[in-house]
Amino acid sequence: MKGQGAMEYLMTYGWAILIVIIVGIVLWQSGVFGTQSSGISGFNGGIAVTDASVGTDDQLSVYLQNVAGETLKNVNISSTDCAALSTFTLATGKSTTKTLNCSTSNICGAQNDGYSVDLTITYTTTTSGLTKTETGTINGICGA
Repeated sequence: MKGQGAMEYLMTYGWAILIVIIVGIVLWQSGVFGTQSSGISGFNGGIAVTDASVGTDDQLSVYLQNVAGETLKNVNISSTDCAALSTFTLATGKSTTKTLNCSTSNICGAQNDGYSVDLTITYTTTTSGLTKTETGTINGICGA
């Protein structure tokens, strides 16, 4: 009888500890603890966004590469958080850094705050003349 009582005691606390660990992992992954991971997702077409940063002045710098294998015309970057840029052309295999002004939305409250910006990039291919749209998200730490 003593062995069965001890086993039930250990099982009860074991399940409770397991539940607490699972809840902690879910909260950590959802960002409740204020940690923000840096990364870029989306942008899987002719333009690759390979790097980005935001200073405490809310200027978003984005490094773009043309991976389409042809010149891209009327390239436009827009976001609900930042002012749109005027259109530009990006030659085959070339890269450029563009800076968007995001001060109206104040995406960075202070140094080391996390930010998340959704971008939409539209462009026209020279070969087919078709207009294409790419979307993605940029996450990071302000001033880093």
